[in-house]
Amino acid sequence: MIITIKTKYIVYNHKGTGVRHHHFTEDNTIQSFPDQLGDDKETGNRDAYAPAKFAFNQDEDLYFAYMTITGTRAGNILVTQPGSTLYQTGSSPVINILAVYAPIPTSGTGQPAVWVDAVNVDSGTFSDDLHFIAVLTPPQHTLDTTKTTEANQEGDILMNTPETILASDTIDNGVPFVTWKQITWPQQITNAKEINLATTDSGKIWIAFYQSPYRKPIPISDIYTKPQWVDIATMVDGHDGQPGNPVMQIANELKSFSIGITLMGTSNQVNENLQKPLMEVAGKQIALACQEIQRKVAEDLGEK
Repeated sequence: MIITIKTKYIVYNHKGTGVRHHHFTEDNTIQSFPDQLGDDKETGNRDAYAPAKFAFNQDEDLYFAYMTITGTRAGNILVTQPGSTLYQTGSSPVINILAVYAPIPTSGTGQPAVWVDAVNVDSGTFSDDLHFIAVLTPPQHTLDTTKTTEANQEGDILMNTPETILASDTIDNGVPFVTWKQITWPQQITNAKEINLATTDSGKIWIAFYQSPYRKPIPISDIYTKPQWVDIATMVDGHDGQPGNPVMQIANELKSFSIGITLMGTSNQVNENLQKPLMEVAGKQIALACQEIQRKVAEDLGEK
């Protein structure tokens, strides 16, 4: 199967549309690359590279925030440090590599605020879940419903007072929380769901990441590589790569064996002059059936 590999670098600047302003357009693209083609049978590693920063004019550097790689053989990957990340192609027809960079810091004259957002690593996109965060006011940690609604819908929290942010356990119908990362320089990362913010934290950007545990699929070929009896007379395996391929059938031999047992069991019901010859015939019938079964088993073992 041919696999398409798509790579793009973007800047997170809160200027998109929709929920938390994260539906970005091409205006947010720093760099994109022509699609690459791969194959699902590749055995080597590929390299997804994200530089630590993009340097433009003085004091206009864009620093690496995170990267997601979806559709690899090992599932979907979250990368929180710049540099090279090795991956392999798998069964997905498309691999998407998205590297996200923090915006240029600005002093601004508006009200002090922190930006917040959520990323679903399973899909490699920003989540539109409107219940990913709660804003709590210390010291009692009472829920601030106004700031919570603003944070979930618009992605900002007014920092006129200290606040605590609490990530939801899951988003998007059950995808669990894994980590927070503060993406402006100097960056921070924590696995704690609860973060205490001071008024001096204005200007920071906290992104919560959610990802399902990876469960390695069992290839069909692996299921049938070892011989398995599917009924009393048929063994199957994957000799030709097809599940359920019969490689040894002994139904006729079992029938012959059964006939021999039946003859032996009825020999005492015939004329006594015929009992000995009938027992000899039954014995030969059983022996020949066993020899044929043994031959088929030996042939099957010889193929492996």
